[in-house]
Amino acid sequence: MSSLVSIILILAIAVGLALTLGAGGSVTFFWQGYRADLALATFFILMLLLLFLVFTIIRLFSVLYGFPGRLLSLRNSKLIKKKQDLVQEIITSALLKDAFKLKSALKRYRTNFWKRKKNSIEKRIVCLVAISFGEEIFDRGEIKGWIDELKAVESDLDVRYRRGELAEAEFAFREGNLQGLAKLVLDFLVDNPKSILGRALLVKVLLSEGRWEEVIQQVRALSKHTKNISFDLKSTLYTSIENLLVEEGLNSIKINRAAGLLKKEELSDRRVVGLLAQSYFSVGEREQGTNLLESYLNKRWDAELGRIYWNAQNNTKLQLRMVSKWEKKYDKYDSFHICFGNICISEKLWGKAKDHLLEAVRIRPSVDAFASLARVYELTGESEEANKFWKKAAKLFSDHQSQIELKKPDGSKQRDYQ
Repeated sequence: MSSLVSIILILAIAVGLALTLGAGGSVTFFWQGYRADLALATFFILMLLLLFLVFTIIRLFSVLYGFPGRLLSLRNSKLIKKKQDLVQEIITSALLKDAFKLKSALKRYRTNFWKRKKNSIEKRIVCLVAISFGEEIFDRGEIKGWIDELKAVESDLDVRYRRGELAEAEFAFREGNLQGLAKLVLDFLVDNPKSILGRALLVKVLLSEGRWEEVIQQVRALSKHTKNISFDLKSTLYTSIENLLVEEGLNSIKINRAAGLLKKEELSDRRVVGLLAQSYFSVGEREQGTNLLESYLNKRWDAELGRIYWNAQNNTKLQLRMVSKWEKKYDKYDSFHICFGNICISEKLWGKAKDHLLEAVRIRPSVDAFASLARVYELTGESEEANKFWKKAAKLFSDHQSQIELKKPDGSKQRDYQ
């Protein structure tokens, strides 16, 4: 193209010079006995027109020849723009949690663009969005289809974190297909040890299979990531320990083994201490249970553990000595005075028992305090005073039950009345 322009420019300059200077000269053509004489200026002008004609024909031919390619390029550009807009719509709908619009956009993407392009990061993103909404917008068959697509995409991309494998395991868990599922998730965690979703799923699978010791280990691994987990780790830990302690043939050796699975901070949990202490009491190891409670209560007071402590009395003389030691430290707690009073009742220290129980009532009236006072007065033969406190205990219990009923949702109240 540049050469042609250069030739035309040179010829134009030559013609201009010839016309300007009025230089003579001619060009003669011979053909089959004919002769044609042209002035040099005329020859240059004809050559210029000829070259312009050739250039125009070549240009027209190139435009006509490249027209289908231009149409295809334009069509591809429009498809790319349409696909980009659709991907943007998918992501926006997902962020806005617009399930109806998201489902429509995902179906259009799968129909119009899925087979046009080889597996890519874009396809992986689309699959991840579809799977993250799952049952909200798709039925089980459609979910399984998206999971299979994601696995194929990730296999072609050769990524390390294969979310498709985890999604397949989650789908199997929801469907109740637990056979071999724990091993599948464990294999996934070998390659992705930091996967919170994978470890959380493993905890659910192990809970379903009743593998309590392994649940405790996995809960411990998840304890630093509580914000990203859909279930309560503490409740899961308590459930596992509780189930370990209700197995057939429970004895002190098994209880000690369960306690040995726990770390120091877990053994400092009031609920865990209560579960272990009650288990020791249930197998007749009252001293171990009492020691465990005293070890906790020596550091901080807890009403529930205090209640277990005085209900499951072991050596009341030693217990009396222990609560006397705690008196200054826990004097402000009504539940401590109830505990102290009941231990005094066991030692037949009636006056001291009444003093502590009345102090508990002064701090905060409670059913336990009134019932314990009624028992003291019964044991000392003061039936009139005993009846007075039994009535107070019954009234307070009734008031508490009424408050609980009022706090229930309407549906719950209706079910109770039915």
